[in-house]
Amino acid sequence: MSLNAVMRWLKPREMVFFDLLESASGNVYQAAQLFDREIRSADPARFAELRRQMKDLEHTGDDITHEIIDRLNHTFVTPIDREDILTLAHAIDDVIDRIHSVCERLILYRISQVMPAVTEISSIIVEGAGEILHLTRSLRNMSNQKEIGDRIRRVHALENKADSIYHAGLAQIFDNPKDPIEVVKWKEMLEKIEDATDRIELVAKVIGSTVMKNA
Repeated sequence: MSLNAVMRWLKPREMVFFDLLESASGNVYQAAQLFDREIRSADPARFAELRRQMKDLEHTGDDITHEIIDRLNHTFVTPIDREDILTLAHAIDDVIDRIHSVCERLILYRISQVMPAVTEISSIIVEGAGEILHLTRSLRNMSNQKEIGDRIRRVHALENKADSIYHAGLAQIFDNPKDPIEVVKWKEMLEKIEDATDRIELVAKVIGSTVMKNA
């Protein structure tokens, strides 16, 4: 078999990694939108269904990650460094894990009313997940580095905004606390949802370093 024939055979196997990473990012964006929509419904009766749907999306994310790992183990040539692909796959998967963790606690802690800080951070997660989806798509063609850099800086700014909301939320729950159990519940909820924005920022950083190495 000629070298050109070999490369034609390998190319579809290379490009599938971009497809899988885009699918993973799209899954996170769908999860972020679902979470944001449902917690704004102000109907705790819908939280159980939210958790069920989020669990399905988490399983989808796990399946994509496992497929990426399996293909890495069976692919000789990858379009970008295989370690970058693996790191990015796990980083994207971590985002949806954090969102699912918040959904679990909505049920576990029998939350009847969501505090404003959570909904504010939720909207940031949606925006950040959208940026991650665009950034993941940019891996196919890394020529527009200015746009990539702008999106990465936007994600960083969103994380800083979420961090400020998180600290304001902590100050609110510790201001004249009446029920220590409620303080513990909301402290953990705020930590979990803010951590999702940290994970989104990590995805952006991994993409940024990958683009720099392949520029």
